[in-house]
Amino acid sequence: MKKIFFFDIDGTLALHGVIPQSNKDVLMKLQEKGYLTFICTGRAPFYAQHLFGNLVSGFVTCNGRYILYHAQKLYGKVFSKQELAYYQKKIQSLHAGAMFVSDQVAVPYLLDQQQIHSIQNEYGPQCVQIEDNVERPFYTFDLFYHTLQQRDEMIEAFQDELVINDHGGTGSADCSTVDFDKGHAIAYLLEHFQIPQDHSYAFGDGYNDQAMFREAGHCIAMGNAVDVLKQKATYVTDSIDRDGILKALQHEGIL
Repeated sequence: MKKIFFFDIDGTLALHGVIPQSNKDVLMKLQEKGYLTFICTGRAPFYAQHLFGNLVSGFVTCNGRYILYHAQKLYGKVFSKQELAYYQKKIQSLHAGAMFVSDQVAVPYLLDQQQIHSIQNEYGPQCVQIEDNVERPFYTFDLFYHTLQQRDEMIEAFQDELVINDHGGTGSADCSTVDFDKGHAIAYLLEHFQIPQDHSYAFGDGYNDQAMFREAGHCIAMGNAVDVLKQKATYVTDSIDRDGILKALQHEGIL
């Protein structure tokens, strides 16, 4: 019977955009066995595709709101004009900034030059549209802050609407909407491929990965994961830099 695997990127499959060779080997072995493998990330579609290419079957990006399978769009949940205006107004009131993400580019909102330069370095200048007059579909956004107090104020302000997954105190965080998150995307794909929940595996390390654990049958937290995720895991493996994914798959009897 089919099995399907979902992997977060940052802190799970990769560190600072670098994929350890052991994780590349694992992804190739899973594909060789005929299993479905999906990246499941808060990152943009173009970032995930560039980083992983054909190492996986598909991509759950934008914290669940944009799904690709064999490079074809399978599902997309766009912010309405009203939602977009609401988020922008609230971000402005918090004196924060954001990076709104479409399928092809990221668009800065109220970011200073240093913040813009940072995302250009990460995504590539060609993927950052600074002066954007095009009406684009946006699927998610990252929040940007200057102080930890400001970050905490954002978390409190959005507590009923977003799960804010801080990027380690570096001044930014990705946002997962409560109405459609990584868990909803997993449920969608299990139904789409007619795979029972017990044949699904999710790997993560962050707050937004709690949504994956809500829907997957086997929930593996990395050794470097946040404590709340470890508490909800069916298995806690080693850290990313100690072959955590390989060890977990061996524990589960997959490899």
